[in-house]
Amino acid sequence: TNITITMVKGDTLSFGFQITGLNGAEPDEVYFSCKENIDDDAYIFSIDTSSGIELRSYDAGSDTLTYGVRLAPSYTDEVALGRYFYDLKIEIDNDVLTLMRGAFALEWRVKDI
Repeated sequence: TNITITMVKGDTLSFGFQITGLNGAEPDEVYFSCKENIDDDAYIFSIDTSSGIELRSYDAGSDTLTYGVRLAPSYTDEVALGRYFYDLKIEIDNDVLTLMRGAFALEWRVKDI
């Protein structure tokens, strides 16, 4: 799904997402990454299950995994305002699935705290 994410530079970005149909299996890895240009080798940031993405719950009745993503202020505090590219991917059983991708818009803030 192509979704634009807009956030204020240096703020915290937090959102959740759900995955169904894995029969209780957890992905081997979950990544939320951002680049300045799609074909760049370097990331502006990249977080995973060891650094900002966590499994919040599993509902066996609906076979639904619920994850939380928290991008700390330090990941965007020094990044220039502008539009970038992101994706949210999972790896499971040697498969890579892109759940979300799109533009990542970093906007100004009125006052620094």
